[in-house]
Amino acid sequence: MRNNELLLTIYKMKDRQGCLVFQSNGKLKRIFNLIEVLHFVGEMKLHSVAIDTGAEQDCRHPYPLCCADGLERLLTCHFVREVVALELKVKQRVKFSWEGTAKEFKAAVDRMIAKLPRFF
Repeated sequence: MRNNELLLTIYKMKDRQGCLVFQSNGKLKRIFNLIEVLHFVGEMKLHSVAIDTGAEQDCRHPYPLCCADGLERLLTCHFVREVVALELKVKQRVKFSWEGTAKEFKAAVDRMIAKLPRFF
C-alpha cells in the first residue's frame, strides 16, 4: 500500500449487512452493520464515473451511511481542481479523511467492487 493510497473494503456480516472499511496512511476506520451496501457501492461508482469525466462534484448533502445501530454517519465527497476529498463524520466529528487524485479514487472504488462479496 502506497503512502496515501485509499483502500475501501466491504466484508460480509449477518443478515445481508456489511462492514465497510476505510484505510489510508495507516489509519483505519470500520463501520459495522451497514444495511444499504449496494446503494453505497452504486453511489461511489456514480461519483467515480462523474469525477473521471472531469465533472466537478461538490456534494452539498452528505451521503448517510445507514447502519443497524442507528448512529448517524455521514460521508462527503468533493472534487475540485483535480483533487478528490472524502470525509467521514460520526456525531459531527471527523473520524476519517482522505485527499487524492481522481485516478486514485476511481482505482479504490473499482477495487472495492471487484472484491465485493457475492452474497449481495
